Amino acid sequence: MSGPWDRDRPASPGSASVVEALLFVSPEPLSVGELGEITGFDPGALREMLNRLVDSYEASGGGLVIREVAGGFGFYARPLAAPYIARLIRSQVNPRLTRAALETMAIVAYLQPVSRGVVAEIRGVQSEGVMKTLEDRGLVKAVGRGGPPGYATLYGTTDKFLERFGLKDLDGLPGLDEFAPDEQTVERIKRSLSWELEEDTVDGGRPTRREDPEDHSERGPGLPEGG
Repeated sequence: MSGPWDRDRPASPGSASVVEALLFVSPEPLSVGELGEITGFDPGALREMLNRLVDSYEASGGGLVIREVAGGFGFYARPLAAPYIARLIRSQVNPRLTRAALETMAIVAYLQPVSRGVVAEIRGVQSEGVMKTLEDRGLVKAVGRGGPPGYATLYGTTDKFLERFGLKDLDGLPGLDEFAPDEQTVERIKRSLSWELEEDTVDGGRPTRREDPEDHSERGPGLPEGG
C-alpha cells in the first residue's frame, strides 16, 4: 500500500506550491535530495519545478528571488534592496564580524586550505583569537593538516560561509584582480613596508609580529555579515 511519503512518486499540479512553501519556511537552503526526502517527489520533477520557480520569480520583478546557494535553493532579496535591508539589520540585534574577522575570513576563503600561521604572516598580527571566533560561528573549519601528524592544521570555509554571503560555490568569489592596486600604489606600499620592516626588525633580522587587539576581544565596531 502506497503512503504519502513514498519516494519518487509523480508530482501533482500543486506540487510546485508545496516546494515553494518549503523553501519559504526553511531557515537554510534546501537541496533537491532534502526536498525529495520530505515530499517523496521524483528528483527530476523536483529539479524541473525548481527551475520554473527560479525563472518565475526572476521574471516577476518582485523583491524576492529564488537562488541556488551552497548546494540548495532558498529565497533571497534582490540586490537593489540590499542597502535598505542592511539598514534594517543594523537597527536590530545582529551578530557582527569585526574588520579583523572579515580580513581573516577573506584570507582563508581565497587561500584555503591555509594554516593559522600563514594567516598571521599575511595579516602581520596574531590571528588565533579571530580564527577561533570564525570557527565558533561555523564560518571556517579545520579541513586537514599540512603533512604528517604534528604539522599545522589547515582551515577552509564552510557551507554556512557560502550561505551567509550568498554564494553558490567558491567560484562565485570575486576575482582578486578586481581589487588589485595600480602600479603607483604598489610602489607606495613597498616603500612604506620597507620603512616598517627596518623599524620592526629584531633578533637577527626577523620581523616582530604585532598583536591585534581584536585577536583578544571581539568588542568594538564591526560590520554586518553579507553587507
